[in-house]
Amino acid sequence: MIDRSAFRGTASVMARWSLTTLALAAAAVGCSGEIGTSMGGGSGTPGSGNGTGNGGNGGPGMPPPAPANFVAEQGGLRRLTVPELRNSVTDLFGGGMTISTQFEPDTALSGFASIGAARVQLSAAFVEQLEAASLEVAHKALSDVTGRATLIGCTPAGTTDDTCTSQFIRTFGRRVWRRPLTDDEVSRYAGVAKGAQTALANYFSGLEYAVAGLLQSPYFIYRMELGAAPTGNATQVAFDDYQMATRLSYFLWNTTPDDALLDAADAHQLTKSAGLTAQAQRLLASPRTSAAMQTFFTELYRLGDLDTLAQQPAIFPEVSPTLGASMRDETLKFLTNIAFTTKGDYRDIYTSTNTFVNAEMAKLYGMTAPGAGTTSVAATYPASSLRSGLLGQASFLAGNSQPTRSSPTKRGKFIREMMLCQQITAPPANVPAFPETMPGTTRQRLTQHRTDPSCAACHSLMDPVGLGLENFDGIGAFRTMEAGQPIDASGNLDAATFTGPVGLATAVRNHSQTPVCLASVMYRYAVGHVDTDGEKPAIDALVKAFSGDGYHFSALLEGMVNSPGFIYAAKPQ
Repeated sequence: MIDRSAFRGTASVMARWSLTTLALAAAAVGCSGEIGTSMGGGSGTPGSGNGTGNGGNGGPGMPPPAPANFVAEQGGLRRLTVPELRNSVTDLFGGGMTISTQFEPDTALSGFASIGAARVQLSAAFVEQLEAASLEVAHKALSDVTGRATLIGCTPAGTTDDTCTSQFIRTFGRRVWRRPLTDDEVSRYAGVAKGAQTALANYFSGLEYAVAGLLQSPYFIYRMELGAAPTGNATQVAFDDYQMATRLSYFLWNTTPDDALLDAADAHQLTKSAGLTAQAQRLLASPRTSAAMQTFFTELYRLGDLDTLAQQPAIFPEVSPTLGASMRDETLKFLTNIAFTTKGDYRDIYTSTNTFVNAEMAKLYGMTAPGAGTTSVAATYPASSLRSGLLGQASFLAGNSQPTRSSPTKRGKFIREMMLCQQITAPPANVPAFPETMPGTTRQRLTQHRTDPSCAACHSLMDPVGLGLENFDGIGAFRTMEAGQPIDASGNLDAATFTGPVGLATAVRNHSQTPVCLASVMYRYAVGHVDTDGEKPAIDALVKAFSGDGYHFSALLEGMVNSPGFIYAAKPQ
């Protein structure tokens, strides 16, 4: 019997050594300009990108210029998030290829997995999971007689075929690693394949180990984004064509670059303004962009938390095993509709009276929605409704409540921090407990709580905002009374005073910080780090592009692609 573990070990050990090396390098990124360069150029010669057109002064042959006072941040290595990894595998192999391996969840930092992927090193468990997934995918792909012919693109002459193997590894490897392989790299993986093919006496069974090795390589699992091309600026470099192809594709499609994008990188089009714009517009025109932005919406508005609702069924009988998913589905369809279908003013996410509900959500809202079953349908709130926009949706209301009641504090905190990008300091260690058992309404208990000076500083920022949503209980159902008393939903948000949920929604929509905050979080999501003071000119330019185009979400995406933060990195030290 053939011992397959020997070949499995060859590919995996090679990959693990590289992964460990790069994990250490990621921690010290910026100390070397060699690690992570794309080694591209189309001929397999490392670093052969011509570097022309990177003077940073704009024009069709140059990348968009950076503002004079823009200070680029250090580039780095960004591990593929789990959705990026799964999507990449599906697109690389086609035919609906999926991975059955369960990966450990991504670590979100500052709200986004993309930031965590740039900071958190690979765990031993993830490396084991990646190995299992790579072997699984390679076996499925090369066991499929029809599919493997298309994948390989040549017919092997026998148990081994150096020409066919090298051709496949060069072609497929370019797609897996998102840049051309060097001749040495092709030879290395062809050697793995040939050794296994000889021992197993089977061309395709042996090739599995080369494919698995490519997938376990750090050049697949890490996005190499250090920047490489000179710009004429002593402190910054531009991302090269292959790095730009990767940044574009994962930002706009959440997956690996397609052949057209890699071809554009081969032709050095992505480091030039005209070529970058052409490819960005091609990607933006695809429905894959709206699908990819589901990840942004889900992370920004914490929709993943709805998988497990904390609300107690004894108090909220509406809770069901499907309610959280129904809430998330409503919000994602609602946001997608404004951002990509109607292409309206994105600030209308706060004041729109349109939504999408299934039968479960329609029942929770006490509204009729003809045709709604398990699938959400478009619906409009009655004219008399106090429910509007995202703040009136149960995903927000329940997601920012306590298990037994509403929480104006949590709702106000989320609005301040995530929608206006304002900072709320953490509570002191000796903060008094909230008077849960005190008779009266939530407003009355909060008023009592704020009489303690140690509570008042933060609560005075959060409570007057969240109290505007007290017409909705802890699961998001409408109410007019609490503890036998009429709801008082008045409040204030900075200079604006309001009465009721619609008034609060209008105040948030019209707040000067609302578009600035959205631009900032989009920037963080795209570049994989929290923006710095030196990057403020880039944020300002993004806000200007957003507002100048009527606050259309597409303008935010286009502006991000052309942002200096997306194109330039600090020069490696």
